[in-house]
Amino acid sequence: MVARNQPMKDLGVKMGEAAFKIKNNVYKNKGHLWGSNFEFFGDMSHRFHTELEYFLIEPERYSVDEAFGRIDTSYTKDVKAYAQEMQSTLKRNLGLGCGIGISHTRTLAKAASHCAKIKQWKHKTNGVVFLDTEEQINYALERMQTTDVWGVGRKIGAKLSELGIHNALQLKQACPIEMKSKFNVVLARTIQELNKIPSIDLKDPMMAREQICVSRSMGKPVTQFNELKESIATHIAVASKKARQQLMFVSQIQVFISTNPFSDTKQYSKSIGIDLPYPTSKTLDLTNYALYALKHLYKAGYEYKKSGVILSKLVLSNQIQTNLFEENSDDEVKLKQTEVMDSINDKFGKGAIRIASAGYSHNWKPKDDLAPPSYTTRLDELVIVN
Repeated sequence: MVARNQPMKDLGVKMGEAAFKIKNNVYKNKGHLWGSNFEFFGDMSHRFHTELEYFLIEPERYSVDEAFGRIDTSYTKDVKAYAQEMQSTLKRNLGLGCGIGISHTRTLAKAASHCAKIKQWKHKTNGVVFLDTEEQINYALERMQTTDVWGVGRKIGAKLSELGIHNALQLKQACPIEMKSKFNVVLARTIQELNKIPSIDLKDPMMAREQICVSRSMGKPVTQFNELKESIATHIAVASKKARQQLMFVSQIQVFISTNPFSDTKQYSKSIGIDLPYPTSKTLDLTNYALYALKHLYKAGYEYKKSGVILSKLVLSNQIQTNLFEENSDDEVKLKQTEVMDSINDKFGKGAIRIASAGYSHNWKPKDDLAPPSYTTRLDELVIVN
């Protein structure tokens, strides 16, 4: 479970819980489970951020469904009314409900957003909370656990409890220098943010990632090497395309496979990392290295449930040193092949052309019967109203 509405929370469904464990309880209470449709979700995310950025100064896309931004209070006198207008616009144009938190720093804005989601307060807040005065901030923080504060995980929360710090207000009143020596600089900055001192900058969303991971659970137990080979080659194709879109070259590749930890069958999980002789983003080269790693990972007699690849040690394409021992003409041919494949797939759809090792049957892929249609990107899946 990666997303829950209020009725799901009321049923006691926890974030990250395995769906098969709770599906009977959900269906018994007339609930519904949705699967993944990343094309649809990605499009809705883009629409969400586009609508939101109309209202914000210096908007920052923090995640698929979350963003930060500034409101000019010299222009906007009634900040809460302005936020409610943002909320109603998203509801009207996209059909999406959202909570909005406003305050002096990102951490306090996240705290306000947390308060906007609290069920017993919604009849007063209507999903919009503005923590402006010291009194309002302290009232909210006193009713928040430390683990509800942005950036404070369960382990740090447990250690804070040992020190007698049980809620966010007590964390706000802690000494940043002391907390830095006992924990880390991140917690010290969090305390400063709780005291209305801006101390946290987000990474530029346009900056390249430090690594690219593509993995997927199998739709059935996989025992044959060829099916694992198909899955790894498919993951490489997706990951390498992402690298090229960021103008990045890959210096290290990691391949991993594992069995189902929830099954009673024999368990096996292992990964292998390979440092490449020179950085590349070409699908064919990366596939060759990945399949070489898979040959050393694979063991017969196991029912594999998951496979994946991680591309790391990424460098900008204009900052690499090419291979001195390879003919430039060969490299240019491979690069041209990759460019042609990308252009064909961009024009005719993902996977229209692929390397042979990626296969076409893909019987290992999960059959997600719960995935919603692509309402916003495919004409043949539009809602039909009679």
